[in-house]
Amino acid sequence: MLGYVKAFKPEMKIKDYELYRGIYCSLCRALGRLYSPLAQLFLSYDFAFAAVLRLAAGDENCAFSQKRCPYNPAKKCMICGSKRELEFCAHAVIITVFYKVKDNLHDGGVKSKILAAMLYPIVSLMHKKAVRLAPEIEEIISKSMALQTEAESKKDVCLDEAAHPSADALGRIMAMGFGGEKADALYKLGYMVGRTVYVIDAADDLEADIKNGSFNPFKAEYGDIKNPAVREKFAARVREIFNLTQSSALDALDSLEKKRFEDILENIVFDGIEASISKVLEKYEVTQ
Repeated sequence: MLGYVKAFKPEMKIKDYELYRGIYCSLCRALGRLYSPLAQLFLSYDFAFAAVLRLAAGDENCAFSQKRCPYNPAKKCMICGSKRELEFCAHAVIITVFYKVKDNLHDGGVKSKILAAMLYPIVSLMHKKAVRLAPEIEEIISKSMALQTEAESKKDVCLDEAAHPSADALGRIMAMGFGGEKADALYKLGYMVGRTVYVIDAADDLEADIKNGSFNPFKAEYGDIKNPAVREKFAARVREIFNLTQSSALDALDSLEKKRFEDILENIVFDGIEASISKVLEKYEVTQ
């Protein structure tokens, strides 16, 4: 994921924000403990959302305690006592980053390829450990990447087909280890959030992808994006897609039996992602 799925602080209660930050810090510690301090550089709030969601749905103890941040000893932060779910998400971070680096190494721009070449040997070692510890996650993400490449190689691929592999992967990862109606709700929520991320990222990169000749599902219809009328039409279309997808995500969240963190999840899925899409669309919406 790409940093679009995060809480919207102005609409959060202080206690909820502290818990949310605590899960983020706990996931950061898990990455450092399992994969080295360098792995902590790959953490994003997207994976913090995954941790919050799985902790909200699961039975694992979520007691918090205060500990000092190793990078800022003067500051204490909330640390979640959960271990299984945080390590699960840490493995997902590393496996996702590995395939992102690998993709940039082959298909990125010049700067992306140079950075990917520098990171690949280190990330590859981390990936080998992650595959050993979480083979199920590796299978889901590796197949997703292969299907993504296949979909994007087609001439007339539609947005739904292009977004499906990554959305399906996130849905399956969110539901892993759960059963029944809870698994169904987690899959649907993960799928819709994954689809939303794909749409936001494609919208954010449209101008750059047109310039670089890279794949983008919006290029065929909105290739003349510098035209103000096209920009306005594009922004309206992306907003329409987002509203429909977000509505389905909220339905799935409402149907999910949650043991904790309900207000945090509602903030992320409703206010947080809304803030992300609005920020991206600012550059396309024509101001009067």
